[in-house]
Amino acid sequence: MPSASLKYSDATDRAFGLCGMALSLFIFDAEQYIDSLRIEAPADMGVNLTPDFFTPANPGLSVKSVWKDTFRHFQLSSAMAIGNLLARSLARRHSELSHEVRSLMLSHLCREGEDACGLESSEVIQIFDNSFDYLSSIMRHPRINSTICLMADELASRKTLSRDDILRYLIPLGSL
Repeated sequence: MPSASLKYSDATDRAFGLCGMALSLFIFDAEQYIDSLRIEAPADMGVNLTPDFFTPANPGLSVKSVWKDTFRHFQLSSAMAIGNLLARSLARRHSELSHEVRSLMLSHLCREGEDACGLESSEVIQIFDNSFDYLSSIMRHPRINSTICLMADELASRKTLSRDDILRYLIPLGSL
């Protein structure tokens, strides 16, 4: 039995993953950060985000405000990672995400949550479970599943999607 991996199996797998990340940002009301998707970009640059996503906290803000911004960033990053895996599993392969892959992702997020926000594992698990359940239920909707497939097909063939291209797919989903 092969060991669990978060790596893409091929370019089509990557297209589905990137589209799942964009969908996750849209679902969590953070589409303003989406700039483009690029299938041939380096591994951590496939979803090109606007500079606002990375803007450092203002040193004049309270510690509480800075932590809230960091926590929101962690929530969005977690949702994107989860959306990536779910799109590849549910939309592309039409199968459930394996327990091994889910556990591997959770362990990565636990480390990131501790490093970024000082969260305990139990807090990260709660965030993960809530996001996973929410995104999983949404991605099971036939229209959303179909949209992910169409968007991934276009990304795979064109190699890049602009913000306008992405929103052309995602905005109609807001009415569901």
